[in-house]
Amino acid sequence: MDRLHVGRGTTRGALSVFPIWGEYDRPKAYTLCADTVMLSELTDGPRVERLMALNGGERPVLFLEGQLLEGGWQNRMLCRSVLVPARTRLPLEVACVEAHRWNGTDRHQLSGRRASMRVRNTSGSTPASQTQHEVWQRISEYDAQFGVNETSSLTEHTVRATKAVDELVDRIEPLPGQTGVLIGISGQPVMLEAFDSPTTLRHQFRSIVRAAGLDALDQRPEPTPARRAFRFVDRATLVSAAPTAPAGAGTTVHGRSQYAVVTGLAWRRHLVHLSVINPRHTLNAARIA
Repeated sequence: MDRLHVGRGTTRGALSVFPIWGEYDRPKAYTLCADTVMLSELTDGPRVERLMALNGGERPVLFLEGQLLEGGWQNRMLCRSVLVPARTRLPLEVACVEAHRWNGTDRHQLSGRRASMRVRNTSGSTPASQTQHEVWQRISEYDAQFGVNETSSLTEHTVRATKAVDELVDRIEPLPGQTGVLIGISGQPVMLEAFDSPTTLRHQFRSIVRAAGLDALDQRPEPTPARRAFRFVDRATLVSAAPTAPAGAGTTVHGRSQYAVVTGLAWRRHLVHLSVINPRHTLNAARIA
């Protein structure tokens, strides 16, 4: 992380978006295309906190923490990043983002959306089953903005907010060589997300920024100063992260300080995905205390 570089930010209302550049020197040996992966409920019966991924392809497939999976018996979000190996069946740790539905088909699919920071479980150490009630509680905070929906679905709230979010993030695009993005809301950094490849960042950029935009809609319109973005990254570099659990072909690494919660997916001796959360921001404090 000491090789991350922060660029000039763009501010719209409460939302500030800073480009991040990192050093990379290897071709991407995984894919984000999930066409070879079948996502389904467990064969011995649906469980709220688990889905099954079957990768029938020849390359590992990267699934990212916060991605929304729609369908099945209820919509879910991924709780941590994982590389599903080629020709492998692997259970995924998920949380429910649709509290009042428990029926449907067995199959899920990636929606192309990310869960907002209000509801994402990014502590990297707490099982989804221990945070499920809080996830539902955070989703209900959108009721006042977008109205109550029949199944308390985060996806439905996201759909209803589409026009407002589109206007907020219009023309915010990744820059050449950019490998990450730092998000500030109402004057303070909220999170940083970075990858080992500009290609991966481009693939995920829109969903990351749109999820942040959803959080920013009801927040105080204040720009996040560059000095705070720089300080957040500097403090994050001081956090020592250690392996905590297997993540398919990769390994979850995790570390924290009073200023930064760091979670990553390591594979072949380098970080594929890095997430840094500001635990002092009001959008994060209660969730990862």
